[in-house]
Amino acid sequence: MTNDDGIDAPGIRALADALAELGEVRVIAPARNQSAVGRGLSYGRMGPDRGNEGETGLGDGEDEPYTVTIPREAHELGDAVHGTPCDCAILGVGTFDPDVVVAGCNPGANLGAHVLPRSGTASAATEAACLGVPGVAVSMDVLGMDRSALSTADFERACAVAASVVERAVGSDTFDAVDYLNLNLPRPDRDLAGIALTRPTEEYDMHARLEDGQYRLHNPLWAGMSAGNVPDPEGTDRRALLDDRVSLSPLSLPYARTDDAVLDRLGEVFEGALDGL
Repeated sequence: MTNDDGIDAPGIRALADALAELGEVRVIAPARNQSAVGRGLSYGRMGPDRGNEGETGLGDGEDEPYTVTIPREAHELGDAVHGTPCDCAILGVGTFDPDVVVAGCNPGANLGAHVLPRSGTASAATEAACLGVPGVAVSMDVLGMDRSALSTADFERACAVAASVVERAVGSDTFDAVDYLNLNLPRPDRDLAGIALTRPTEEYDMHARLEDGQYRLHNPLWAGMSAGNVPDPEGTDRRALLDDRVSLSPLSLPYARTDDAVLDRLGEVFEGALDGL
């Protein structure tokens, strides 16, 4: 198990408790909040949790080249790691040989094809899948709620649903057909209207402006969701959540082979790109 909000977040404790009913749970989670870091790693250029005497860069030491140390601290839930969610997924897969890597429960839904790559929660599940281990990302809508006031109890229903999904997925041939699952749950104060198998919506928009010398960003889709009005069609994750349904998106790794005819056409476009160099 991991998350992107940090090992002290209430969502990961609730999810660890729920998954403990299924089997042994190992928690390796960021020591600090690492929300929205996407697929970032401490190995390489990022190093988002510096100042903890861990190495960053490519690990050019003579003893073990291309190896870096990711600092860790013992925690009552497991290991608090000074790194990213994807660091944690790699460490868990490499050291514990898990049946599945579950990330969450995130306070805030992770919805849409264009949003998932920036989510630390979804990225941890993706990273596990890249390493050949099934991944499940778990998030709960909290739009309009006070995040700072959320407790473990607020996540209990969402995590019970997540445990049921994990149990069914691992106990079936689900992961023979797909690589990872993205699970989003309605707010805890909403009645559940069922569960829907969905696809990530492709609707995306962000507004930006320069005002009084400051850059400002506005998310019109979150504003629309808060108002109960989104452009997403039936069958998509955000539409399901707005309709108070649990959204379960079965996903495959983010690579699509380009058609041969397109490659041939692009070959003509870029032929000679090195001429004269």
